[in-house]
Amino acid sequence: MHADSPEVIIDLDAIQRNFAIATSIAGPDVDVAAVVKSDGYGLGLSRLIEPLAAAGCRTFFVADLSEAHCVRERSKGGTVFVLAGMKRDHAEHCRKNRFVPVCNTLGEVVAAVDGGCDYALNLETGFSRFGLGLSDVRSLIHRSLPPPLLVMSHLACADEPANTLNELQKNRFVCLSELLGPTRRSLAASAGLFLGPAYLFDLVRLGSALYGLNTTDLVPNPFMNVLKLRACVVDVRHVHAGASVGYRSTFRASRPTRLGILSIGYAHGLAWSLSNRLNVQIGSHVAPLVGRVAMEYVAIDLTDVPDQFCQPGQWVELITKDRSADAMARAGATVAQEVMLRVGAACRRSYVAIEQGMDA
Repeated sequence: MHADSPEVIIDLDAIQRNFAIATSIAGPDVDVAAVVKSDGYGLGLSRLIEPLAAAGCRTFFVADLSEAHCVRERSKGGTVFVLAGMKRDHAEHCRKNRFVPVCNTLGEVVAAVDGGCDYALNLETGFSRFGLGLSDVRSLIHRSLPPPLLVMSHLACADEPANTLNELQKNRFVCLSELLGPTRRSLAASAGLFLGPAYLFDLVRLGSALYGLNTTDLVPNPFMNVLKLRACVVDVRHVHAGASVGYRSTFRASRPTRLGILSIGYAHGLAWSLSNRLNVQIGSHVAPLVGRVAMEYVAIDLTDVPDQFCQPGQWVELITKDRSADAMARAGATVAQEVMLRVGAACRRSYVAIEQGMDA
């Protein structure tokens, strides 16, 4: 990538602090696992494991076997759960590397047991995506198979504390898991952490909150922002009043306007829906995005920004300590997880030294 390519800056210290915050909220009797699927929510799985292990994390959830191997290389003693389930040709990998497949069907459980693997069990309690229901659990009991290492389910509406589906799912989870006998249980993910002790059981799966995302809209956000996104001004142009900017001329200048052209677009994960809807930060100043987000570039209005910040080579921040991925998601009518995944996967990444912090 070029020196002026957009850059994502990840604060590893903030990730460690978020893990510690969640551990404190969960309490001493509840373990906290790190969900690092999808390449660590786009932030680079390989760079996250060692800081998390140093913070005391011993349990990780990943999407697939390739991610599981990445974690195992960096955490020899940790427990690694694989959310993709169990296939018979995975048995040797899981057994040798002590991976724990999360089984979603009775057939997957049988494949895990036949392969000599520990396994976790996902129960369907109301999400209607994956998991074993009541008839499957009864069949499992009749087969007298070894018990799972963990029984889990997933709340559909944990970010809505008043939603009655939360309690319904919890009650179903309790009933199904009790049929299986004593085993470790996990129902809550990041948002579920705030539903109260009755939802926490033995293990909380910390995903979005680990990366500072405010899934429950708490004020203030109890977790720290871990991400900055910045792009470079590559050109400065002056247009007259009435001039149109970008595709379909969705912005027309109401006055003589100074434009900054930034080297970021939807090729770098910036949502097209942010067209004319995002403010960016230049030093202590704010400038609006004007016109449509294009593939490689976007324009901002620099008219009210001091000259010293309006030169090619100036860096502009789109996600900052105070302007989070949550704020960008609201502006673009999407979710913060998508924002983080898209820009994290497409932009150049750098990592703040643990002792430096985001203001370095």
